[in-house]
Amino acid sequence: MAQRTSLIRQIKLARLAAMTAPPTPASKPQVAIRGVRARAVREPAGGRTYIIVTLETDAGVTGIGETHARPDPRTAVARILEQKENLIGQDALAAETVHQMLAVRNHGRGDLAAVQAAVNVALLDILGKLSKARVYQVVGGPTRQKARAFAHLHGADEASLKTSLERACAAGYKAFQVPLTIPEGPVRGRTFYRETRELLERLRAAGGDDTDFILDCGGRLSTAEAAALGAELEPFHLLWLEEPLAAINERAAAKLSGESVTPVGFGRNVEGNNGFQDLLRLDAIDVLRPDVARAGITQIRKAASLAETYYVAIAPFHRGGPVGTAAALHAAASTANFFIQEVPLPADDRDVEMRRQLAGAAIETVQDGFLALPGGDGLGVTLDEDALKRYEVAV
Repeated sequence: MAQRTSLIRQIKLARLAAMTAPPTPASKPQVAIRGVRARAVREPAGGRTYIIVTLETDAGVTGIGETHARPDPRTAVARILEQKENLIGQDALAAETVHQMLAVRNHGRGDLAAVQAAVNVALLDILGKLSKARVYQVVGGPTRQKARAFAHLHGADEASLKTSLERACAAGYKAFQVPLTIPEGPVRGRTFYRETRELLERLRAAGGDDTDFILDCGGRLSTAEAAALGAELEPFHLLWLEEPLAAINERAAAKLSGESVTPVGFGRNVEGNNGFQDLLRLDAIDVLRPDVARAGITQIRKAASLAETYYVAIAPFHRGGPVGTAAALHAAASTANFFIQEVPLPADDRDVEMRRQLAGAAIETVQDGFLALPGGDGLGVTLDEDALKRYEVAV
């Protein structure tokens, strides 16, 4: 219902803008979109799959973007290719106009945000290349020269988590997201809270005193449990408690914020700035987590501006590929209230190598806990077509 409301509001806004704009004669776009491609690629060991979108122009410049492969690669690719007719002939230098056009022409259709996000990134890549500038420069940056990064740890037991932690430390990370292990049964008591804290303390001891942690609850706690866990972890100083509740309302927000000073992060399952606005109005979140695969660069920057008025930091959610990482870094570089960026670190070295083959090693190379900003014009990513073909999924 919230997603439908968001889409309806977006369409109304686009129509109002069209009605109030002065009439202008039809003109040829400065640079027109001439081709649209969408290809699914899959990491060989872990199976993570994402969609690479390519927009070709009549200026000979090509832009790349990325989005998720949900619910499956075939559907995700088809969803993008369905927009060929709408996209071809559009002005490749008018990313916001194209974003609104897709909303108006696809009223009532599902997961349009994934298409808009990939198209937005590809169009900004084109704009940067034609401007001979990096994307973060053409959208208002830089606000920083590097971006802090964290890795999600793999494993359901302490031994696996420590192995994953050691691997992430060796890769240069100093901040980590730990999946919360919840015991069976309807009630979790003091033992659960204490054991969670003690596990995190042992992980910090293994990683070093200068490591930071996020606890990923996956929206599986009750309000009372989330508040109690937050209180238990106050001395540990989490970066934040990630998605403790499946849904947050005014009463739940008041309890979470009133009973613990542990920061709380929400937003990876929220779509659209009206949804973020509803979250921010509760005055109970500390970190906003828009999904790179459904927001693109422009919508992340809009969400960040909205969050800034509530003194909330932004840390985009990202579980996709290296093109998505590049997009996230450009958003980070041009956003004043950026905090830290999630970067997928596969559990298998074959998948790490695949990502490097696809987009180069520099994009996801972490040094002392930070990522360098992308270099080169546009996104700063040149896809290796041979690698793309090697890992492409037939749909």
